[in-house]
Amino acid sequence: MTDYSARLRALTAEPSRDDARNEARLGRVQRTRDEMGGQGRAIRDTLDSAASGLEGLARMAAATPFRQIAVFGCGDSWFAGMAMRHAMEDASRLPVLAAQALDHAHYPSLAVGPGTLAIGISSGGNTPAVMQALAAAARQGAMTLGLTNTEGSPITQTCDLSLMVRATRRGWPTQATSATMALLVEIAARIGQGGSRAGLLGELAGVIDAQIAGLDDRCQSLARGIASANLVLTTGLGPNFAAAGIGAAKIRELSPIHAFALPLEEVHHYRSFKRGDPVIVIATDPAASERALDTVLVARDAAAPVIVLLSRPAPPIETRAQCLHLPPVPAGFEPLIAIAPLHLLAYHLAVIRAEMGLGAPPNLTAAP
Repeated sequence: MTDYSARLRALTAEPSRDDARNEARLGRVQRTRDEMGGQGRAIRDTLDSAASGLEGLARMAAATPFRQIAVFGCGDSWFAGMAMRHAMEDASRLPVLAAQALDHAHYPSLAVGPGTLAIGISSGGNTPAVMQALAAAARQGAMTLGLTNTEGSPITQTCDLSLMVRATRRGWPTQATSATMALLVEIAARIGQGGSRAGLLGELAGVIDAQIAGLDDRCQSLARGIASANLVLTTGLGPNFAAAGIGAAKIRELSPIHAFALPLEEVHHYRSFKRGDPVIVIATDPAASERALDTVLVARDAAAPVIVLLSRPAPPIETRAQCLHLPPVPAGFEPLIAIAPLHLLAYHLAVIRAEMGLGAPPNLTAAP
């Protein structure tokens, strides 16, 4: 029998553990909190740093126009592409494909080929699945663009072009994700006909900063109300499903408990609501209002605590759920605003559970 112990050690090399007061994990939780407070600055720094590269990309697109954009990533990087796909299409007037990197590496879309700008996102600059997806896209005739936080990393050497995301990732990703989301939209704007979105993105960076400061106490209070749960369901419609994915990932990483995202409609096609399991609904897009209300009604029937992120008045929801009120933003940009309070909820959930002596459910606790 083949001995895979070394392979397993590499796959489980995360130094922290899931017990309630593990110092390594709680140290990373606090670093995540510190970094989420720098999201606005990271967005502005990233756009400023990328200015010359974006100008070069715009000249290239003017000479030989692209016909579509493809975005490849894993984890939050994949969600970043999914979240901003609609904003990117509006900015570029081009179709945008957001694909999980390993899927495209092994099952490449026939839509990718000559005339495609294939964007790969890898914070460390060498995520195997992302590198494989970019290689597949290059074989299909696409031009490749790497986005990374790491200077001189392999992605900057192997892609046709590369841009830096000026964000740190000492904790679990927060500012690296939001800065990447902003950069994706500006890339799309520069190669298309929609005009630069830098001014709007700068304004939204300020909104995110204000959220981190202004919603902190409220998110702490909401987190305390669901702190004893061992599973949290997150959900959203369209681009906000990607925000729900990011929120669930942060809860899993920081808390650490089960958390899963489902598209808003799909929540209603299964026995998704288990008694007492909290549900977080991202309903900042007006199109989600009716299905979000359905979700609240069914969740309450299951005695499930419900937190809803809203950007417009919704009395039927507000009288039945705990709500976080976010400012309305242009269509397609909702996820960029929604993820900040989700980051805060995950952080406070982790801290409160540690105070309560609650770690992961028994089947999640890693061996010492």
